[in-house]
Amino acid sequence: MNALSSQQLSPLYRHEVFRSRHADETHALVSAELKSHRSHWGRGAVDSAFYRAGLGPMSLCILRYGCEVDIEPDSLDDFVLVQMPLRGRAEVRMGSELVQIHAGQGAVISAHRPVKVKWHAGCEQLMLKIERKHLNEVARQAFAADDGRDRIDDSNIEFETSFRLDDAIGMQWRRLVAGLVALLPAAAPVMGGGTYDPQWLLHYEDNLIRYLLCHHPNSARRQHDGARRSTQRIDLPPLRRAEEFMQSRLAESQSLDDIAHAAGVSRRTLSLMFRRHREASPMQALRNLRLDAAHAQLARRSADSVTDVALGCGFSHLSRFSASYRERFGKLPKETWRSARLC
Repeated sequence: MNALSSQQLSPLYRHEVFRSRHADETHALVSAELKSHRSHWGRGAVDSAFYRAGLGPMSLCILRYGCEVDIEPDSLDDFVLVQMPLRGRAEVRMGSELVQIHAGQGAVISAHRPVKVKWHAGCEQLMLKIERKHLNEVARQAFAADDGRDRIDDSNIEFETSFRLDDAIGMQWRRLVAGLVALLPAAAPVMGGGTYDPQWLLHYEDNLIRYLLCHHPNSARRQHDGARRSTQRIDLPPLRRAEEFMQSRLAESQSLDDIAHAAGVSRRTLSLMFRRHREASPMQALRNLRLDAAHAQLARRSADSVTDVALGCGFSHLSRFSASYRERFGKLPKETWRSARLC
């Protein structure tokens, strides 16, 4: 199973950089285009070709050697390389780790780790080259704390080398890469007679990088998840105190200061905790608690009227109560009340 079809890759195949049937020439050209390295040539005839196109801080490349060749670039230093074989197979060795890659199995080569790659005869690979500096910028945005603080203090993001291309994560990755390839003729006119907006193209590339960071194991994601777990351990006790205070006084007027005081934190910290763990402001969370209580009482008909339920749950404005109730539960309070009576 090929990672991407020749038809999908045709925009990239139009960006030919070189072809060669000579080992020394190929070595020099690949060194100039990608990274200086040592090469050891094996069985088969040299029939190399290289295609490359870029839209911003990343480049898409297709490379083949034709013959068997061992590549030793030490470390990549300035970029991360995602290798996706289209035909044939290769081996990626990073330290003691050896990964066999083929059409359904790719590899992510981290920038700072020494690597050796063995291309078998007939192997052709699609490669995504991502500038390390830009990768770090996207990681800082993707994994920033809720208060905007930088959680990523390691500029050498280390990825798990093995990258499956035939599972759900890998298949979606291939679709995103195919979409990027389709944008390569960006100089051609598009709807409206113009060209693709450069900021939109950069946003597309950043989303591709973000997908890799969020869905493929790496040190930045582990760092982020560890910080989040630590934050949860700190946040949850005061969050529970705040919610218990709110729940015990639903019918009473409650201010942000009242809730923060009960939780033992500042107003700003209280707001951050609710945004982080409840995806709502404290006052939105209070409204939801009141609505949930009203829904339960209406379903049980535990009061004499809808108005009594609303007032008992802290809603003094009945039309706003009805609108909020319908937004949360998809029906009006009186409909829940009538359903309960029929039961």
